[in-house]
Amino acid sequence: MTLRLFWMAALASRAMAGDFVEDLQQLREKGDHSAVQKFLAEAQDKQRENPDYYASGANYWWSLASEPNLSTKPSAQGEPSIRDPKSGKEVGSISTNGEVNPELRAKALALTTEGFRKFPHRLDLGFGLAHVQMEMGRSDAAAATLLQILEVCRKSPKSLVWQQNKPLPQPAERFVPEAIQGHVASLFNQRQPASDALAAKICEATIATYPDHGHAYNMLAVLADAKDDKAGVVRYLKLAHEKAPKDTLILMNLADQYRRQGMNAEAIAAYRKVVSADPDGELAADAQAALKELEK
Repeated sequence: MTLRLFWMAALASRAMAGDFVEDLQQLREKGDHSAVQKFLAEAQDKQRENPDYYASGANYWWSLASEPNLSTKPSAQGEPSIRDPKSGKEVGSISTNGEVNPELRAKALALTTEGFRKFPHRLDLGFGLAHVQMEMGRSDAAAATLLQILEVCRKSPKSLVWQQNKPLPQPAERFVPEAIQGHVASLFNQRQPASDALAAKICEATIATYPDHGHAYNMLAVLADAKDDKAGVVRYLKLAHEKAPKDTLILMNLADQYRRQGMNAEAIAAYRKVVSADPDGELAADAQAALKELEK
């Protein structure tokens, strides 16, 4: 009987979560922001043990912050402007609700922060938090969140779930490294030594958690290339290729690097593998062009 009651309680909890998400979505579709915000305010106490309250609430505030805001005020530097089609004179500016009212993004940040703290197994909350932190220019905080996600993955791999406590969209050993990759690329694109160091740290933690996925090794090769560490580039790309032998992007990177370093025999062999692996793929034409040059 105890077990039966436990399952009934779990099912009731899941139903409550589903109802909350559906009710919120219906309100959002009506476009009545006052009703949505009233609904979220009333749900604050009732839904505090429902991870979807934090995920869906944060999504609402972040989406609202991202919506365009039209104003008659002059545009700030780098901001799009509105011009009179006849005179060409500026008559207003285009920004976002979040730029006009920073509190909107702050609410999304607060909800994802609290949600991930309470429910670290909910990776949608973790990755959502990292995204919000990165977009708000908080790279250090985003990196710490990503490292925390990886720690949860190492310690509790069977607990990992996604939105509405559903399974991850793909197996964790594939899904997590590929989700991490986008954030690491954002750090690298900042072109700063500090952000490169954070990217490397996350890559190393990813490899420690999922050593058989190739993306983190490939990113370490990119970071090594930025430092002109030629030996490091080849070493990491070879490791990436060993982990993902069918990944033509990694193989193409390795072939290009061999060619840059004058290792023509190795480059030819790698380019041939790219063509053989995916003859109709986007990289095959580039590989064939490189082969023509090398085999003259």
